[in-house]
Amino acid sequence: MKKLMLITSMLTLGLMSVGCSKSNSSSGTTANPTAVGGPAPIIIDPTTPDGTEDPIVFESGATTPFEASLDKMRAYTATAGNLLAINNPTNLQININLAQSEAGRYGGTVTISYLDNGVQHEGVFSAGMGKNQRFSGMYDNDELEAKYNYWFTFENQLVFTGFFEDPFGAIVLNLTPDGVVGGGNDAEPLNVKYKGQVYFRNFKTEKTTPYRACWFIYTGLDGHECRSNVIQSKLGLAPGDGAGYTLLGTFTNVEIKQAFNMN
Repeated sequence: MKKLMLITSMLTLGLMSVGCSKSNSSSGTTANPTAVGGPAPIIIDPTTPDGTEDPIVFESGATTPFEASLDKMRAYTATAGNLLAINNPTNLQININLAQSEAGRYGGTVTISYLDNGVQHEGVFSAGMGKNQRFSGMYDNDELEAKYNYWFTFENQLVFTGFFEDPFGAIVLNLTPDGVVGGGNDAEPLNVKYKGQVYFRNFKTEKTTPYRACWFIYTGLDGHECRSNVIQSKLGLAPGDGAGYTLLGTFTNVEIKQAFNMN
């Protein structure tokens, strides 16, 4: 069972797993030589909205029905420490509640909810609105936490992909126009509704370290790495073979102005 858990402690972790450089420099600005970038974000909302680090789920954003098979839901909920098998989930929904943090990057939450055995369950996946903490000798100091979450043009359409995580795993969200569109212009997300997919990847153990989000963890030795070259480089909409993700489900009828908190 996915739970949103408050991280209250910092556990000792080998810095290699969270992007430690080989340099002993105390500058704390080491760039990662293996980091993969992508095209510049397309700005669809020129004014950065007022965002919060942890938006209140379902009080803003856009909510729509979510389609996922029982087998996929069972795999998704088979997380570290969860002993409760899913039975017959109903009323599946996804809530997308994002806001621009800076430079066209979007943080916030993606929530997948369902009812099972009379109990409401919610998996709340987040990407921060701020910047990475600065640690001497580590990669990605001061990078935007939502660095890879932005709009770009793909196959003549304006689309969005991004990473989100909870203590038990990570998801990749993608959004594409639902129906005939106008060829990838910047206003496209505001003029048509969008559809999308969610891919998931469960961690081997519960993630409690607050040092870095999983998309900034490189070695994978602790089972908390969730990077995808395809998503980081904006080469496609799915994480790609070898990234460890599985398609969970799909959705339609998303109002982008609501989902991205645009006034």
